[in-house]
Formats: sequence, structure tokens, C-alpha cells
Amino acid sequence: MTNEIIEVKQLTKQFKSKIAVNNVDFKIRKGEIFGLIGPNGAGKSTLLKMIGGLIYPSSGEIHLFNHHIKENHAYFERMGLLIEDTGVFPHYSAYKNLDLIAISYGLKNRKKYIYDLLKLVGLDHSNKTKVKNYSMGMKQRLGIAVALIGSPDVLILDEPINGLDPQGISEIRKLILQLNKTGITIIISSHILEELSKVATKYVILHHGKVIENISKEDLLLQCEDRIELEVDEAKIAVPILENHLAIHRYKVINNRTIYVYDPHVESQQIIKKLAENEIFVHTITKHKQSLEQYFLERTGSSGDTHD
Repeated sequence: MTNEIIEVKQLTKQFKSKIAVNNVDFKIRKGEIFGLIGPNGAGKSTLLKMIGGLIYPSSGEIHLFNHHIKENHAYFERMGLLIEDTGVFPHYSAYKNLDLIAISYGLKNRKKYIYDLLKLVGLDHSNKTKVKNYSMGMKQRLGIAVALIGSPDVLILDEPINGLDPQGISEIRKLILQLNKTGITIIISSHILEELSKVATKYVILHHGKVIENISKEDLLLQCEDRIELEVDEAKIAVPILENHLAIHRYKVINNRTIYVYDPHVESQQIIKKLAENEIFVHTITKHKQSLEQYFLERTGSSGDTHD
């Protein structure tokens, strides 16, 4: 048995003439915080609804917990969903909403269970305020509490920080990290890569329904780290000079001519001089500095202006 608990293969969803999700492939490992990043209208919500069992794919396969899933299946019940709307009664309190859902689940000792759940997400069980009067952040917390009823193995959160102020974003981020430490695998979508990078361990970038990049957190940060990009005749000849004469140990050989240097202590002029002294010609040398948002926009073209 593998450590992958979700796998989608050639997953596609078409609405009449529009293809919302187009032949998507990826795997999610147990315990990951999986970031689904893409501009508005990229197909994120549609993809999450298929994984969560809310809508059926037009084609392709979904594997959950090492089982191929077709239509309604008990494995979907091991997922907690917060997609688009919390689905609660606005004229009831948080406690009353959770109590009604707990009754439908047939949970025993509901009072303690709900108290613990509300405490976990940072809401007061004694607060009688109607949900319709909640702040956006409180509604998101309640939505996460609803998704956690039944102790799911996987938590799916669609744009959970959308519309929140900086404090609300920080609180939801801390909650996500806290939940992940308990062993829950989390799938979280966003169109803000800078914020998603503070929690996710792996990323898929979705654009026009297609996966355009599947990348780990380490590789993503490396792509955006300040570096010197160096092109020479032969990288394998230049590398020993960089190591032995300039004490450069943080570098990456991209191909037989290109080297990325990540050591902050060295300057471009030092590299050119030392390589020239050893009769190695430098074709190009440039400094590269890129933010996570620049990286994201380069791959998607723009932020878009429609909704999933």
C-alpha cells in the first residue's frame, strides 16, 4: 500500500461546450497540505467538487485511499468539505448549527464533541449570536468546524481566506497548520500564491482547467530564490572552479552550459574574473530576483476576472 491517499488520472469535467477541467493528473500523499493555485476561473472549485464527490467527472478516474471510486461511494464520507458556502442556518448560533449536523451524523455525547470542536476552531460555544451577524472570519471558522464533523481524514478548503482581513488570514493559516499537525491531509485552493506558500507543502498550478505545473515547496522556493544565472561552454569544467576557488557550494547545474549560483556571498564580477583566470569563457551572467506572485503570473498570464 502506498502513502498516496488521493490520485486523479485524466480527470475532465465538461459543461455543455465548456471544458472546466481538462485531463488533470496529480497525486496527494497522506499528511500533505496540498495547494491548488490558479486564477479565478481556472477550474479549482470544479476540481475540488469532483474530488469531494459533489459532482461527477465527465471522464477520467479518481482514486481515494487506494481504491478506484465510481459515483457515490463511502470513501467520500472520509472527507470534510468547505466549498463556496458553509451551508448553515443563518438564524441559528454556531452551537445550534453544529448540533443539528451532529444529530444527522448520529453522534453520541454531542455536547462535549461540539464544545471541543468550537474550541479547536477558535469559536465560543456559549456565544448565542446568530451566524448571519458573524464576521467573515468567524463564518470561515464555522465552515471549517462543519467540515470537521465526523473526523475526516481529508479536509478540502476552497479559497478559505477569500475576503478576510490580514488578522483573519493569519488566524485561518494558524488553524490550518494546527489541524495538519493532528494528521489531517488538507487540500486548499487559492489565487494568492504568496499566502498559500506559508502553509502548503506541495503545489499544483491550474490554468484554463489544465495543470501547468506540479511542484514541491522546496523547488518552488528555489525557483524564486535570488540567484546568479551563469552560461559557460561546459558546466562540468566550471563547477570545480566555483567550488575550489570561490567556495561556492549552493548551486544547481541546469544543463551542460547553465549553472544557477545561490550563494549570497559571491558577486558576478568575482565569478567572471575567476573563470577568466582559468580560461573559461562566460557567455552570459545575470542576476535573477523574482517574487512568488511574479512566478505565478508568468505561468498563468494574468489573475483573471471570472469565478470558478
